[in-house]
Amino acid sequence: MRLLAIFAHPDDESFFCAGTLAKYASQGHEVYLICATRGEQGRIRHPTLDPSLYPKGEALGRLREEELKAACQILGLRPPIFLGYQDSGYPLEVAQANPQGFMHQNLEQVERVLLEHIAHLKPQVIIGFDPQGFYGHADHIHLHRATLGAFWRAGNVMSAPPKRLFFPVRLRERVAQTRFDPDRYGVSACSVAVRVDVRPYAQTIKAAVLAHASQAGPEENFPQVLQDWPGLLEEETFVLGGLRGAFPAMPVDDLEA
Repeated sequence: MRLLAIFAHPDDESFFCAGTLAKYASQGHEVYLICATRGEQGRIRHPTLDPSLYPKGEALGRLREEELKAACQILGLRPPIFLGYQDSGYPLEVAQANPQGFMHQNLEQVERVLLEHIAHLKPQVIIGFDPQGFYGHADHIHLHRATLGAFWRAGNVMSAPPKRLFFPVRLRERVAQTRFDPDRYGVSACSVAVRVDVRPYAQTIKAAVLAHASQAGPEENFPQVLQDWPGLLEEETFVLGGLRGAFPAMPVDDLEA
Protein backbone atom coordinates (compact mmCIF):
# COMPACT_ATOMS: atom_id res chain seq x y z
CA MET A 1 0.00 0.00 0.00
CA ARG A 2 1.03 3.58 -0.62
CA LEU A 3 -0.22 5.95 2.04
CA LEU A 4 -0.09 9.73 1.65
CA ALA A 5 -0.64 12.12 4.56
CA ILE A 6 -1.33 15.76 3.69
CA PHE A 7 -0.84 18.31 6.46
CA ALA A 8 -0.20 22.03 6.80
CA HIS A 9 2.67 22.44 9.26
CA PRO A 10 5.64 20.54 10.63
CA ASP A 11 4.45 18.62 13.73
CA ASP A 12 0.85 18.09 12.49
CA GLU A 13 1.78 14.54 11.53
CA SER A 14 3.26 13.77 14.94
CA PHE A 15 0.38 15.14 17.02
CA PHE A 16 -2.49 13.88 14.84
CA CYS A 17 -1.60 10.41 13.56
CA ALA A 18 2.06 9.52 14.20
CA GLY A 19 1.25 6.07 15.53
CA THR A 20 -0.78 5.12 12.48
CA LEU A 21 1.90 6.39 10.10
CA ALA A 22 4.60 4.54 12.04
CA LYS A 23 2.52 1.35 12.08
CA TYR A 24 2.15 1.18 8.32
CA ALA A 25 5.73 2.22 7.67
CA SER A 26 6.96 -0.54 10.02
CA GLN A 27 4.90 -3.05 8.04
CA GLY A 28 6.77 -2.16 4.88
CA HIS A 29 4.21 0.12 3.27
CA GLU A 30 5.32 3.28 1.45
CA VAL A 31 4.28 6.24 3.59
CA TYR A 32 4.62 9.76 2.21
CA LEU A 33 3.99 13.16 3.76
CA ILE A 34 3.13 16.44 2.07
CA CYS A 35 3.56 19.56 4.21
CA ALA A 36 2.02 22.74 2.81
CA THR A 37 4.18 25.18 4.81
CA ARG A 38 7.32 25.19 6.94
CA GLY A 39 5.52 26.56 10.00
CA GLU A 40 7.14 29.97 9.76
CA GLN A 41 4.76 31.53 12.31
CA GLY A 42 5.34 29.03 15.12
CA ARG A 43 6.48 29.92 18.61
CA ILE A 44 9.75 28.75 20.16
CA ARG A 45 9.01 26.69 23.28
CA HIS A 46 12.35 25.02 23.97
CA PRO A 47 14.53 26.91 26.48
CA THR A 48 17.78 25.96 24.73
CA LEU A 49 16.65 27.61 21.50
CA ASP A 50 17.24 31.37 21.33
CA PRO A 51 14.14 32.94 19.74
CA SER A 52 16.27 35.82 18.46
CA LEU A 53 18.15 33.35 16.24
CA TYR A 54 14.91 31.99 14.79
CA PRO A 55 12.54 34.92 14.21
CA LYS A 56 9.20 34.20 12.61
CA GLY A 57 9.66 33.79 8.88
CA GLU A 58 12.39 32.12 6.87
CA ALA A 59 14.76 31.39 9.76
CA LEU A 60 12.12 29.65 11.85
CA GLY A 61 10.90 27.82 8.75
CA ARG A 62 14.37 26.38 8.12
CA LEU A 63 14.55 25.14 11.71
CA ARG A 64 11.14 23.52 11.55
CA GLU A 65 11.93 21.92 8.20
CA GLU A 66 14.85 20.10 9.80
CA GLU A 67 12.68 19.08 12.73
CA LEU A 68 10.12 17.57 10.36
CA LYS A 69 12.79 15.66 8.47
CA ALA A 70 13.98 14.19 11.77
CA ALA A 71 10.43 13.25 12.80
CA CYS A 72 9.80 11.55 9.45
CA GLN A 73 12.95 9.50 9.87
CA ILE A 74 11.84 8.43 13.35
CA LEU A 75 8.41 7.41 12.03
CA GLY A 76 9.85 5.57 9.02
CA LEU A 77 8.31 7.93 6.46
CA ARG A 78 9.84 8.98 3.18
CA PRO A 79 11.43 12.46 3.26
CA PRO A 80 8.71 15.14 3.51
CA ILE A 81 7.48 16.97 0.43
CA PHE A 82 7.13 20.72 1.03
CA LEU A 83 4.73 22.75 -1.10
CA GLY A 84 6.44 26.02 -0.19
CA TYR A 85 3.45 28.04 1.02
CA GLN A 86 3.75 30.43 3.98
CA ASP A 87 2.29 29.62 7.38
CA SER A 88 -0.67 31.95 8.05
CA GLY A 89 -0.30 31.90 11.82
CA TYR A 90 -2.75 31.28 14.64
CA PRO A 91 -5.32 32.27 15.89
CA LEU A 92 -7.62 33.42 13.13
CA GLU A 93 -7.05 37.14 13.76
CA VAL A 94 -3.33 36.64 13.15
CA ALA A 95 -3.92 34.61 10.01
CA GLN A 96 -6.38 37.11 8.56
CA ALA A 97 -3.79 39.88 8.95
CA ASN A 98 -1.15 37.90 7.02
CA PRO A 99 -1.96 38.26 3.30
CA GLN A 100 0.97 36.01 2.31
CA GLY A 101 -0.38 33.18 4.46
CA PHE A 102 -1.58 29.87 3.12
CA MET A 103 -5.23 30.50 4.00
CA HIS A 104 -5.28 33.35 1.45
CA GLN A 105 -3.86 31.33 -1.44
CA ASN A 106 -6.06 30.40 -4.39
CA LEU A 107 -7.90 27.20 -3.50
CA GLU A 108 -8.05 25.82 -7.04
CA GLN A 109 -4.32 26.33 -7.46
CA VAL A 110 -3.54 24.47 -4.22
CA GLU A 111 -5.90 21.70 -5.30
CA ARG A 112 -4.10 21.43 -8.63
CA VAL A 113 -0.69 21.18 -6.95
CA LEU A 114 -1.96 18.41 -4.67
CA LEU A 115 -3.48 16.60 -7.62
CA GLU A 116 -0.12 16.58 -9.41
CA HIS A 117 1.54 14.98 -6.39
CA ILE A 118 -1.26 12.43 -6.01
CA ALA A 119 -0.98 11.47 -9.66
CA HIS A 120 2.78 11.05 -9.28
CA LEU A 121 2.78 9.11 -5.98
CA LYS A 122 -0.31 7.01 -6.75
CA PRO A 123 -1.44 6.41 -3.15
CA GLN A 124 -4.26 4.00 -2.39
CA VAL A 125 -5.06 5.82 0.88
CA ILE A 126 -4.88 9.52 1.75
CA ILE A 127 -5.03 11.07 5.21
CA GLY A 128 -5.91 14.76 5.51
CA PHE A 129 -7.68 17.31 7.67
CA ASP A 130 -11.33 17.08 8.66
CA PRO A 131 -13.68 20.02 7.88
CA GLN A 132 -12.96 21.61 11.27
CA GLY A 133 -9.20 21.42 10.79
CA PHE A 134 -8.80 19.30 13.97
CA TYR A 135 -8.89 22.43 16.16
CA GLY A 136 -9.95 25.22 13.82
CA HIS A 137 -6.64 26.44 12.36
CA ALA A 138 -7.41 28.39 9.18
CA ASP A 139 -4.56 26.70 7.27
CA HIS A 140 -5.90 23.27 8.23
CA ILE A 141 -9.39 24.11 6.98
CA HIS A 142 -8.06 25.55 3.70
CA LEU A 143 -5.97 22.43 3.14
CA HIS A 144 -8.96 20.20 3.92
CA ARG A 145 -10.90 21.82 1.09
CA ALA A 146 -8.03 21.43 -1.35
CA THR A 147 -7.37 17.82 -0.33
CA LEU A 148 -11.02 16.87 -0.68
CA GLY A 149 -11.18 18.45 -4.12
CA ALA A 150 -7.96 16.76 -5.26
CA PHE A 151 -9.15 13.36 -4.02
CA TRP A 152 -12.27 13.48 -6.16
CA ARG A 153 -10.58 15.08 -9.17
CA ALA A 154 -8.01 12.28 -9.13
CA GLY A 155 -10.64 10.02 -10.67
CA ASN A 156 -10.50 12.14 -13.83
CA VAL A 157 -6.72 11.95 -14.32
CA MET A 158 -5.67 8.57 -12.89
CA SER A 159 -6.50 5.03 -14.02
CA ALA A 160 -6.23 3.90 -10.37
CA PRO A 161 -7.17 6.88 -8.17
CA PRO A 162 -6.97 6.72 -4.37
CA LYS A 163 -9.59 4.44 -2.86
CA ARG A 164 -10.01 6.04 0.55
CA LEU A 165 -9.67 9.41 2.20
CA PHE A 166 -9.51 9.52 6.00
CA PHE A 167 -9.53 12.40 8.46
CA PRO A 168 -7.91 12.01 11.90
CA VAL A 169 -10.34 13.16 14.56
CA ARG A 170 -10.81 13.06 18.31
CA LEU A 171 -13.79 11.67 20.14
CA ARG A 172 -15.95 14.25 21.85
CA GLU A 173 -14.92 12.85 25.24
CA ARG A 174 -11.25 13.47 24.44
CA VAL A 175 -11.81 17.03 23.28
CA ALA A 176 -13.81 17.72 26.44
CA GLN A 177 -10.55 17.21 28.37
CA THR A 178 -8.95 20.11 26.49
CA ARG A 179 -9.58 23.84 26.08
CA PHE A 180 -11.36 23.27 22.76
CA ASP A 181 -15.12 23.05 22.20
CA PRO A 182 -16.06 19.34 22.14
CA ASP A 183 -19.30 20.00 20.27
CA ARG A 184 -17.40 21.64 17.42
CA TYR A 185 -14.11 19.76 17.31
CA GLY A 186 -15.10 16.36 18.68
CA VAL A 187 -16.97 13.55 16.94
CA SER A 188 -19.32 10.87 18.25
CA ALA A 189 -18.19 7.27 18.48
CA CYS A 190 -20.74 6.27 15.84
CA SER A 191 -18.95 8.53 13.33
CA VAL A 192 -15.60 6.76 13.61
CA ALA A 193 -14.57 4.50 10.72
CA VAL A 194 -11.17 3.34 11.99
CA ARG A 195 -9.71 3.03 15.49
CA VAL A 196 -5.99 2.30 15.64
CA ASP A 197 -4.39 1.06 18.85
CA VAL A 198 -1.10 2.97 18.87
CA ARG A 199 0.17 1.84 22.26
CA PRO A 200 2.81 -0.40 20.61
CA TYR A 201 4.21 2.77 18.98
CA ALA A 202 4.05 5.01 22.07
CA GLN A 203 7.80 5.56 22.31
CA THR A 204 8.01 6.27 18.58
CA ILE A 205 5.22 8.84 18.85
CA LYS A 206 6.93 10.49 21.80
CA ALA A 207 10.26 10.63 19.96
CA ALA A 208 8.61 12.13 16.85
CA VAL A 209 6.83 14.80 18.90
CA LEU A 210 10.04 15.70 20.73
CA ALA A 211 11.86 15.95 17.39
CA HIS A 212 9.79 19.09 16.94
CA ALA A 213 11.73 20.61 19.83
CA SER A 214 10.89 24.21 18.99
CA GLN A 215 7.17 23.48 19.31
CA ALA A 216 6.99 20.66 21.87
CA GLY A 217 9.60 21.91 24.29
CA PRO A 218 12.04 19.75 26.30
CA GLU A 219 11.42 16.13 27.26
CA GLU A 220 10.76 17.03 30.90
CA ASN A 221 7.69 18.97 29.72
CA PHE A 222 6.22 15.94 27.95
CA PRO A 223 3.65 15.31 30.74
CA GLN A 224 2.18 18.70 29.86
CA VAL A 225 2.04 17.64 26.21
CA LEU A 226 0.04 14.57 27.23
CA GLN A 227 -2.28 16.74 29.28
CA ASP A 228 -2.89 18.98 26.29
CA TRP A 229 -3.27 16.00 23.93
CA PRO A 230 -5.10 13.29 25.90
CA GLY A 231 -4.89 9.85 24.33
CA LEU A 232 -1.85 10.81 22.23
CA LEU A 233 -0.04 7.56 23.04
CA GLU A 234 -3.11 5.31 23.18
CA GLU A 235 -5.48 5.43 20.23
CA GLU A 236 -5.91 7.31 16.95
CA THR A 237 -9.34 7.60 15.38
CA PHE A 238 -10.38 8.41 11.83
CA VAL A 239 -13.57 9.28 10.00
CA LEU A 240 -14.14 8.45 6.37
CA GLY A 241 -13.90 11.49 4.10
CA GLY A 242 -14.05 9.85 0.69
CA LEU A 243 -14.51 6.34 -0.70
CA ARG A 244 -14.16 4.51 -4.00
CA GLY A 245 -15.45 0.97 -3.59
CA ALA A 246 -16.83 -0.87 -0.59
CA PHE A 247 -16.16 -0.40 3.12
CA PRO A 248 -16.91 -2.87 5.94
CA ALA A 249 -19.12 -2.12 8.90
CA MET A 250 -17.60 0.60 11.07
CA PRO A 251 -15.43 0.79 13.03
CA VAL A 252 -12.48 -1.30 11.84
CA ASP A 253 -8.89 -1.32 13.09
CA ASP A 254 -7.13 -1.09 9.74
CA LEU A 255 -7.11 1.61 7.03
CA GLU A 256 -6.97 -1.21 4.46
CA ALA A 257 -9.80 -3.31 5.92
